[in-house]
Amino acid sequence: MPIEKPDHRARAHRLERRVFEEPADTAPALRRDMGQCAAGGAPIASPYDELARDVGEASYRVTDAEVSAVRAVAGSDRAAFELVAAAAVGAALKRWKAGIAAIEAASK
Repeated sequence: MPIEKPDHRARAHRLERRVFEEPADTAPALRRDMGQCAAGGAPIASPYDELARDVGEASYRVTDAEVSAVRAVAGSDRAAFELVAAAAVGAALKRWKAGIAAIEAASK
């Protein structure tokens, strides 16, 4: 019985859509901004920018103060979690896409 290879591109696309587009406590535009900022994109408003950049560049540097500042502006723990998750997914997808591109380039 042959083993089916998972469609990683489709899974990544579903993850991207769920995190950045589906209804949640935070606005999709803000979640997209967090993801793009964490992936090295344009700066966004404070305190979101500081948290997103730290998540994207070196998550061990994220401080309680950064998370608390985002929580205070976002209005709840759940909203803050959504934004941290959006930043993490944005940074991860950037790295995943770079890895896929490197594999494809090496396979040619």
